[in-house]
Amino acid sequence: MDCERCAGLVDLYLDGELPAGEAAAFEAALATCPDCTARLDERRLLRAALRGATYHAAPPELRAALRQGAWANAESAAGTAGTAGAAGSARPRQRMAPALRWAAAVLISVALGWAIGRYGPQPADARLEDQVVAGFLRLSASEHPVDVASSNRHTVKPWFAGRIDFAPPVLDLTTEGFPLVGGRVDVVDGRKVAVLVYRRSQHFVALYLWPGEAAATPVRATRDGFAIRRWGRDRFVLSAVSDIAGQDLDGFVAAFDRRLAAEN
Repeated sequence: MDCERCAGLVDLYLDGELPAGEAAAFEAALATCPDCTARLDERRLLRAALRGATYHAAPPELRAALRQGAWANAESAAGTAGTAGAAGSARPRQRMAPALRWAAAVLISVALGWAIGRYGPQPADARLEDQVVAGFLRLSASEHPVDVASSNRHTVKPWFAGRIDFAPPVLDLTTEGFPLVGGRVDVVDGRKVAVLVYRRSQHFVALYLWPGEAAATPVRATRDGFAIRRWGRDRFVLSAVSDIAGQDLDGFVAAFDRRLAAEN
């Protein structure tokens, strides 16, 4: 992967939108591309700053000033367009100004809304749910949903060594109805995480996990038709996502917790 291609993938990589194979190629390219590494670090710092920023609704005075500024600019544009010097041009200019005012106000509103939605603060739960669902969609649509394909946890667990900076618990849940398919590495909230992929009939269950403290109350959510369960166990945050029924995903969570407790 050349530097130009690498640079173009920085934001997609941070958004977790690259397929696993392309993400791995991007990471390998970083080792020989200091400019792209610097760009990646800058994007991470920017995103961290934006996430940590305190959001304040614009006061009425600011909104009024923005509208007034838009209207003044629109009137100026209308005046410039109508400086033909003809006396009769005043009426078209007067008819044009309200339309330009409206158009300018709409453009400013759209731009501000897009910027806040794209880069502004977003609830942490919603951000994580969006990212794990996006990752689940990628692996479900891929011809190679896992980077290491094995039902043997003693094969999957060592594979993560050197690819992530922690050792995830890898459990075989075949007897509970969730056979292990394999593992992969993905990116959630700007950091690499482990993903354990299980199967339930013809459906995948993806378990994302990384070191950290989860909220005291487990999260039970549905996002775009996908069931999501997030909880904490043994200093790990675990987030399971699947297109199976919510009660079946609850069964997966309970089975994983029982097996993990039995091994500790």
